[in-house]
Amino acid sequence: MATTFFPDLTRPDGGTLVIGSRHAGDAGRQRRLVEADTAALDAMPWPAGLAAVGWFASTDGQTLLTYAQWADGEAADAGARDGRLPAPLATAPRYRLHRSLAREDETRAPGCLITAAFDADGPERQRHLIDRLVAVQPVEGGHPGAISAHFLLSEDGTRVLLHTEWTDIEAHREAAEAGDHDAGHEIMSGTPGVRLTHGGRYLPHHGLIRPTA
Repeated sequence: MATTFFPDLTRPDGGTLVIGSRHAGDAGRQRRLVEADTAALDAMPWPAGLAAVGWFASTDGQTLLTYAQWADGEAADAGARDGRLPAPLATAPRYRLHRSLAREDETRAPGCLITAAFDADGPERQRHLIDRLVAVQPVEGGHPGAISAHFLLSEDGTRVLLHTEWTDIEAHREAAEAGDHDAGHEIMSGTPGVRLTHGGRYLPHHGLIRPTA
């Protein structure tokens, strides 16, 4: 089923996240990349173990981010061996959810995605960075536009991805201008063994959910 959605990173049938990033150059190229990916999926039976795919377009038109949610690594391996799937859906870096922060009563639909990606010198540094970032997050009283934060670890121990969901881009800008992110930025830049590589602002572009029988 086609829709526009944010992936549910906590869904039990999507524990392995294959997350790919591609340079597009402009909004038209972003759209064409999504069209090519969806055409490839339409031309084949829905892959076993693939729960959902979400495409996100960076607000500057430069990047297309793809989240493919697989049941587990074996299912992603089978998808990669098939050879018909676009590479970002099966052979990009693989992540698993490590921590999530969200109010239990949160029901709002996110309007934008903010990411920060890091290289890490092994699993201990991955977890150490996340523990420090979680420790400085406000339990309550944060910016009202912040909906949730998810901390993802690459399965090979070399990457961390911070995935935060906001009501809209303006809310994130307001929080940044108010200094809400300053403590987190100090940790990101000053923690030994981890290096911030890139980040971005994204809007949901397209999504596909596993067809129901």
